[in-house]
Amino acid sequence: MKRRAQVYGFLLLLAAAGGGFWLNEKYGWIKTAKAGGKKDDAKKKAEPEAVPVQLAEVRSGPISAQVSSSGNLRALRDVAIATQVEGVVKKVAVEEGDFVQEGQTLVELDDAPVRIRIDLAREKLAQAQSQIEKARIRGDKAKVQIEHTGREYERYRKAFENGLVSESESDRRRLQRDEFVQDQRLADAEIRELDHRVLELRSEIAQAELDLSRAAVKAPFAGFVTRRTVDLGRRLRVADNIFNLGAFSPLYADVFLSEREAHSVRPGQPASVSLGAADSETVTGIVRRLSPVVDQSSGTIKVTVEVHPRGPGFRPGAFVRVEIRTDRREAALLIPKRAVIEEDGESFVYLMEGDKGRRVKIKTGYQSEGVVEVRAGLSAGQQVVVAGQGAIKESSKLKAIKS
Repeated sequence: MKRRAQVYGFLLLLAAAGGGFWLNEKYGWIKTAKAGGKKDDAKKKAEPEAVPVQLAEVRSGPISAQVSSSGNLRALRDVAIATQVEGVVKKVAVEEGDFVQEGQTLVELDDAPVRIRIDLAREKLAQAQSQIEKARIRGDKAKVQIEHTGREYERYRKAFENGLVSESESDRRRLQRDEFVQDQRLADAEIRELDHRVLELRSEIAQAELDLSRAAVKAPFAGFVTRRTVDLGRRLRVADNIFNLGAFSPLYADVFLSEREAHSVRPGQPASVSLGAADSETVTGIVRRLSPVVDQSSGTIKVTVEVHPRGPGFRPGAFVRVEIRTDRREAALLIPKRAVIEEDGESFVYLMEGDKGRRVKIKTGYQSEGVVEVRAGLSAGQQVVVAGQGAIKESSKLKAIKS
């Protein structure tokens, strides 16, 4: 019995020792693992994380200098078409929005009264010409009689000097000659008067024929009918407006630039003309002329840009944005505009060199369409940061990501 108790006590002791070893082993491992985890976390905190950035390569390419302004398009011509003769509208040949060719008939007036005037004037002209012919015949007859009576008078005058006839006989022949001279003068005067009448009648006919041609109102140039103010059957007077006609090609945009901007603008320079605030449509234009004076009220100079429209949006009155190209460099160093950081009037970029970032001061030049020319500070092939600059510090570790 005593021996059995000793055996049980020994076994209990072994069990207690084994359990303690197991517990020690178990909890000691957890403690060690926790301590190791804390060391790893501290190590990670000690090493700064790489800043994710997007990069772009400094490249060589063309860039242009531009000046920009806005304005409204106007037509090459936009005129009111008016009547030049009186008359009743017999036909309206076109409507608003129609395109017409030069010389195309727009309105026809009743021309019957004008035709009657022409017929009457031609009849009077024929009568005057007939009277001229009769007067010439009388003049020719008087001329023959003058020659005959003149010779007869010379004979009687010599006979009187020789005492062969009386003085009264000689005087009678002289009076006959003088009467025929007067008849010739009257005939010549009548011819001259009738000649003037013929000229008047011919002018009257020419004016009537001109009025007849004007009874059909025609387009003075090719363009679009922008307004109609005439109706069928209406009686028109001289100078009544009946249509507005506009020539839409080319169109012109008048923009106003400061003296500094206008200093680099010259006729013949290309321009880009964008339609509307969204720049949805763009056409190429050309600078046609600059005003020789500065507007005193605004201090600007008017620049006229010619545009050949393309598409229905380009029409007179449309709002456009104009960019005039004043210079161009074919092999400039270019970077995206969003890579540039402006501070205190100076420009900087971040370069990625290896896996580090370095801030570099640059000198910029022309800017166009989201790109900037670099005049100093960079060279072709370098990588500049275009996104993520806000998180970069000097010598920060960078991690390039795809855009």
